[in-house]
Amino acid sequence: MLSELFDNFESQPVTFHQFPRGAWSTPLADVASLLKVIVCSQPKRLMEVGSFRGYTALYLAQHIASDAKIITVDQYPDHGEAYRNTPYSFMIERRVGKTNEEIFQQDLPGSYDFIFLDADHSYASVKHDTELLLPLLSPNGFFLWHDYANWGYFDGKNGVPEYLKELSERLPIAHIIGSDLAIYSPAWAGEQKQLYLKATQPKVNPNQVDVWETTSLRG
Repeated sequence: MLSELFDNFESQPVTFHQFPRGAWSTPLADVASLLKVIVCSQPKRLMEVGSFRGYTALYLAQHIASDAKIITVDQYPDHGEAYRNTPYSFMIERRVGKTNEEIFQQDLPGSYDFIFLDADHSYASVKHDTELLLPLLSPNGFFLWHDYANWGYFDGKNGVPEYLKELSERLPIAHIIGSDLAIYSPAWAGEQKQLYLKATQPKVNPNQVDVWETTSLRG
């Protein structure tokens, strides 16, 4: 799907210099998809909500222009250990606090080209955070959610799929095959609508897939 939405998606290289540490860090397969998106789109202003140790923010900084800016938000006071005291720290602004209007009061509507949400995964929190962040996304920007996955439904720990299913009834949201990521762009509801529809249309019957012929991504 992404190869149809982004020019040269397949050939754009991404590089990992170190593995992330900690159970809450985003898995490398998902980070690779994130990095492919930003390498192809080259955003200038990025936000990560739910940053933990900061490995994803570090990888993002390593793959964008040096004059780009990344805002990381986490309620844990010491978040961001991965990029602090590195040559990339000047590109990253740390904000400490919960996801609320106050922490984003300095941000203008439509001022971010890339937003990655990976904070509290409960239905109520994902809904709250998404509704707070969506107005900050630029018309041609990209919004990505992590943990679009089948776990934590019955104990209420992961409401990402449930909420995005509802949201997808009014916004063009797609699952990035081979990952636990979902992606949205306002442009897919406008000038790039036909491109989005073509990219997300099933190419084969899932019950008739030949594993030697399928070209879907595997994370």
